[in-house]
Amino acid sequence: MVKTLVLYDQIYNIPKKGNIKDISVRYLKYLKELAQSFPNTKIHIKKLRKFDNRFEILISGAEEVFIFNLLKKKIGSIHEFETVKTNDVFKGVLLDVGKVGFGIFVDCAIVNPKVDVLLNLYDIRTQLCNGKNVSLPEIIKAYDFINKFPVYVKVVTISKEKQQIQGILDQKTLDFYEKLISENLEAVFVSGETKGQFKKAIVKTGHFRDIVSIERFGFLENIVILRETTTAPGIIADIGKHLKNCKLNATRPERIKKLYKSNL
Repeated sequence: MVKTLVLYDQIYNIPKKGNIKDISVRYLKYLKELAQSFPNTKIHIKKLRKFDNRFEILISGAEEVFIFNLLKKKIGSIHEFETVKTNDVFKGVLLDVGKVGFGIFVDCAIVNPKVDVLLNLYDIRTQLCNGKNVSLPEIIKAYDFINKFPVYVKVVTISKEKQQIQGILDQKTLDFYEKLISENLEAVFVSGETKGQFKKAIVKTGHFRDIVSIERFGFLENIVILRETTTAPGIIADIGKHLKNCKLNATRPERIKKLYKSNL
């Protein structure tokens, strides 16, 4: 029996000279690395869905159920709107940052129909700046939020009739910022390139020792935590020329602290 799975990762930023075959080969290699070595089970890419740029894969063999569950856990998959429940926690990426003034939408791969989760301004202020009455653009600038930035969200309300979902940032995301602030560490978000390509860039530029860790949130989304005294803008300036097809932005504790210094 063959199992079908549509994975969470979105594929984008393919170079004009590249093609879907090349990215498919790279993604399949990525899947096989995650699935480890199971010679009696095969993973095939069926197609890249044009309407949401996600891979649909086929899994067949003796360990197909195990591999199916493993990939769902490590990568994630799409979620049917009708199955979403209050208090569910989803991995997602920020969408259309700065385009509306009442909050930020998050793409959590919720489909049929496609529904993005709204983080409203009141909750963003409460969670990210101690409830201070600051504007959304100020918060976006302080946290350097951009499209595709990864977050975890917790569902708080669902309207089946209006096809709307509202959420708040999950503790996993809040813990990430708490770590940077408490340890005074800066971070670089890499969007549009793989973890492997980023590693090549830091080796070329001699910055490998400046990295504390690289956390992969998606095939093309990684957050790099830097060692104390290493600045994100400096790293971006040096490695940017080696990662021309992606976006890099800086998370800097000092800018964030200004939003809620009364707590510090």
